[in-house]
Amino acid sequence: MKKKMILTVAFAALLAFSPLTAFAENIDQKIEQQNQKIETIVKNEQDAKNYLAKLEEEIAQIESDYQKTLSEKVKNEKELAELNLRIEALKTKIEKRNDQLESQARETQTSQDQSSILAVMLSSESISDAISKAIAVNTLVSANNDILQAQKADKEELDQAKISLTEKVEIITKKTQELEQKEQELAEAKLDQNVKINEISAALATETAEKDKFVKQKEDAEKKKQAELKAIAEAKKKQEALEAQALKEQQELDQIVKDAETAYNQNPTPAPSGGSGSNSGNNSGTTPTVPSNGWLSPLSIGLVVTSPFGPRQDPTGMSGSYHDGIDFAGPSGSPIMASKSGQVVAAEFQSSAGNHVIIKHDNGYYSYYLHLSSTYVSVGQNVAAGEVLGGMGTTGNSTGVHLHFGIATGLWSGFVNPAPFLGI
Repeated sequence: MKKKMILTVAFAALLAFSPLTAFAENIDQKIEQQNQKIETIVKNEQDAKNYLAKLEEEIAQIESDYQKTLSEKVKNEKELAELNLRIEALKTKIEKRNDQLESQARETQTSQDQSSILAVMLSSESISDAISKAIAVNTLVSANNDILQAQKADKEELDQAKISLTEKVEIITKKTQELEQKEQELAEAKLDQNVKINEISAALATETAEKDKFVKQKEDAEKKKQAELKAIAEAKKKQEALEAQALKEQQELDQIVKDAETAYNQNPTPAPSGGSGSNSGNNSGTTPTVPSNGWLSPLSIGLVVTSPFGPRQDPTGMSGSYHDGIDFAGPSGSPIMASKSGQVVAAEFQSSAGNHVIIKHDNGYYSYYLHLSSTYVSVGQNVAAGEVLGGMGTTGNSTGVHLHFGIATGLWSGFVNPAPFLGI
């Protein structure tokens, strides 16, 4: 009877989800990294905008100060213009006074010694006339002195006004130039900041697009995950159907084994005379048949072949397309016996063979007993034909309880068909 392959959903799920899980975690990390980059860029952009707003406030303040300064400059220039008018008026006034002084000087020079009070008095006709002429001369001199003082005062006022206003205009002009320079610098800084904001906005757009790409990858991975979940669910349904079929076949196989064991117990095969080996490990209490070539049956019950030696597709897909032994059916825990005496060279667990025993015989052959539930012997131990090596099981690469029995000319090499050795 050919055994059915049973799907292992846990193993399939592990294979399916391990790379998907790692991929999802990697994508999540990339998205988080992009979020951090975007947060940094947004912060930089906000800082740049805040700085730009500050520049605009400073520019507005400078423009306000500039306008005030210009107004003050216009006012001073107006005052300077008025001062210039006053200066022109003073010049005219001074020129007239100069003309008056020159005229009076000429009159004094051409008079008959009128500048001399003594001459005036001597030329007078009377004391009264002399006094009058003296007073006149004195008044003329006094008037000239007053004119000179007024001229001096006006000139000093004019000079002081010009100095004060000139200094004021120079200060205002300098302040205006400084404000113009500052406004120019701030305007350039504003332009630079606008360029920086544009660069940051471009970087933000790039990083956001990169994030969108990763988000799309995550969405695609999620879709793939859901598709594989669906496939696994379908595989699980198939597994349940196969398990039900396998259970049915196992029950049929158990019944065959039970019928064979009943038939064997009802008509046991007599032990031949002179047989070698010990049956101390034979739980059935009978001695296995010894063919003419000296090889015993590895089972105390009848041999029910479930998979012969030769070409065969491995049910699990893990052991190739050639069966290098014979599979015998039997109940779990059935005693497995040495087919021929020899030395145990392997008694261990291996992922494919499961719990197994290998015996080296004196005729150069090796016998193999695979998928045991447990082993009762150890490496280096000498065993006799018929001695119990372990119990029948389904460990390793196995889809059900059975014994894989093999014969080879070397360790894991040179396998031959065991059937002729067992007489089957």
